[in-house]
Amino acid sequence: ETLVDNVQSGKDLTTPFLGKDVVIGIVDNGFEYGHINFYNTDGTQLRVKRVWNQNKNGKAPSGFTYGTEYKTTDEILAAKYDVTDETHATHVTGIAAGADHTKSYYGVAGEADIVLVSYDLNDNTTDQVSLSDAMKYIYDYAESVGKPCVINMSLGSHIGPHDGTSTFDQVADNLQGPGKLFAGAAGNEGCDPMHLSKTFTSSDNTLKTFIDFLDNSDRYSMLDIWGEPGETFQITIDRYNISKNKSEYSETVNISGNGSKTISLNGISGYVEIYYEVNANNNKPNAFIVSEVNSMNSGYAIGITITATSGTVHIWADDYYSQLTGNGLSGWTDGDSKYTVGEIGGTGKNVISVGAYATRTGSYAREEGMIAEFSSLGPTADGRVKPDITAPGNQIISSYSSAQFYDSGICDNTTVNGKKYYYGYMSGTSMATPFITGVLATWLQANPTLSPNDVRNIFKKTARQDNYTGTISENGDNTWGFGKIDAWNGIKECIKMTAGIYEEKNNIPDVTIYTSGNGICHLLFGKTDNQTTISVYNTNGQLLKSTRLNSITIGQEEILNLSGFVPGIYIIHIKGNNIQKSQRIIR
Repeated sequence: ETLVDNVQSGKDLTTPFLGKDVVIGIVDNGFEYGHINFYNTDGTQLRVKRVWNQNKNGKAPSGFTYGTEYKTTDEILAAKYDVTDETHATHVTGIAAGADHTKSYYGVAGEADIVLVSYDLNDNTTDQVSLSDAMKYIYDYAESVGKPCVINMSLGSHIGPHDGTSTFDQVADNLQGPGKLFAGAAGNEGCDPMHLSKTFTSSDNTLKTFIDFLDNSDRYSMLDIWGEPGETFQITIDRYNISKNKSEYSETVNISGNGSKTISLNGISGYVEIYYEVNANNNKPNAFIVSEVNSMNSGYAIGITITATSGTVHIWADDYYSQLTGNGLSGWTDGDSKYTVGEIGGTGKNVISVGAYATRTGSYAREEGMIAEFSSLGPTADGRVKPDITAPGNQIISSYSSAQFYDSGICDNTTVNGKKYYYGYMSGTSMATPFITGVLATWLQANPTLSPNDVRNIFKKTARQDNYTGTISENGDNTWGFGKIDAWNGIKECIKMTAGIYEEKNNIPDVTIYTSGNGICHLLFGKTDNQTTISVYNTNGQLLKSTRLNSITIGQEEILNLSGFVPGIYIIHIKGNNIQKSQRIIR
């Protein structure tokens, strides 16, 4: 589907590309550190080079004060697992870097080195310090061994401004650069009513919605509300009688400056707490609302009314405990799924944000090729297009942790040296993201100085569009990004960018020849030449076409249009003062 097979086999390339001499970092939880998928293809050498479990007390990594680091294969294998009730990280790692060929469930970059970080499960700070620490740890290791690196975070949250100004986004943006990439999951809220926004005027000054508790046995909710710099707004909390369509009790809070207020809604057992501030990172007014209701009579709801005379306000519900609804009442608004790319993986300015589409049908997709219904939608709150790219993410098979697996997802197992390892299905942008991480590892093998901007430019040139994506503008699309990943044509762009570098290392041939369909043949030169003749012969040795070039420069591409030739096998012969090559092609 994505032409990764061509990258792995080296079709029309200088060599097979499987992430050799590249570090893949996975920040997650649910690792089986010694899964056979994390060895090399013959199962003799573990490719996991470092592990940092931030949740376990022990010998912390150099430069950090918490967690335990495992640095040798013996230490890593002895640790076995980070947790015993999750398999997410094992599945993610297998997609990016699995190499178990005893089955057909290996991943994209099976020769990459692997660094694993089990992030701090008790880090409830909005700054996500444990995650930025994880990124620094992985990049520092990669730098210490002189290798480029791509980090995967299949994580997400909707607490934050969604505009790239969160502390985590700013730190992560600063850590990235040439040879240091970061792929993040866009999120799985693409069909969930967990967002609302409104631009207010003096004559249109009210936005009203209700908290929709997703678990009536445990009514809990978190809402994060953000305005614009220099603006203010009011929040009114209602105990609302739905059956009578009227408020029976309300309190109003001005969101200006810093403060907090606890509201007890007479007649509802529980509380609503509002914490508000002008955020230091972006000067935006921000209100964080926590609701916990022990009991509430049938027919009642908690209403949220935002009032302002100017500016735009966004509301995000947590989507785990609660969403937003209008309850079918006039003047009250249902939540939508716009602006649902999440914090951590979806909103930074350098992060490669990944959406998911279906290569298998199932509960989240009616047809192969369509966007997965869960895949979160852009833009960011500051108007940037997100996600950047899409990859397969529905019903993906990869490695499962044997510490804790789910019988409903298991589809196969393999036994190596008397130990059983498991494989199973999972769905989400969590699965699409490591696919892109693996692809980026192969691209870094071809171009070790690839930057986030380089990656987006390659997506723009090579991402596939079809009947499902429709025509995507040069600026991208808030469902598909730049389209569906094309790993093969993308890596060719990487090779073009680095032809001069690879000539010095003798890792690129004098000329690379490949076809792109419809009789178009590409010749990419990796060496300078002059008085070069390009000839086309049939299999009987008959000369059919000849072109002469006075000079060739490194990285130059020439196009042979063979669309007028009948389908068959042809020989391309190139001869100059420095270059001589013949290659068969199929028209």
